[in-house]
Amino acid sequence: LKGGGVLLHFHPPDMGPVDAATLKAFTPGKTITPGLLKVLEEVATTGKSRYEWALLKPLLAAKIEAVCNEYNEGCADVPGPNGGESFESVLRRLVALLDEFSETPFTAQRLTELLLNPRHIYPTSTRKLMNALEKMLTVSSTIPVMVLAAAADGSYQQAAEHELAKLATGEQGGGGEPMEVS
Repeated sequence: LKGGGVLLHFHPPDMGPVDAATLKAFTPGKTITPGLLKVLEEVATTGKSRYEWALLKPLLAAKIEAVCNEYNEGCADVPGPNGGESFESVLRRLVALLDEFSETPFTAQRLTELLLNPRHIYPTSTRKLMNALEKMLTVSSTIPVMVLAAAADGSYQQAAEHELAKLATGEQGGGGEPMEVS
């Protein structure tokens, strides 16, 4: 873990990631299972997901609602001391901001880190947590989706992919000797 943190969620080693159908069937209001938490942990750890953004959004929306509701039960400090929007109004806005993204926001990794371990930075304040979530959801940049075209027969790309595959499987190697660099 980064910074010597503490792992908050334990998953038995035999538990694999959920399949896309399970994620697709998830809707806010349903229980977030350990397998679904593992999906969020993967994004928090790697910044990437094996699932399409459209499948992740309902899970993130449910986690935002769960975390904010848990905080609000312990410290109902929204609206702030000077008034302002109600907790329910801010929560609806957070979920609406999340829903506006057609692709993964570049803050997805930080967003999932915060949702999985919110008390690490915001031990008690619902208002501060919701402000941080709002800042992460008001970005306009998304992670570009890159789709590689299949390599054309006889192309350099096809030859390079073939050589890389041989290296990855151990079919070809340098005999275990380190390469000399001058």
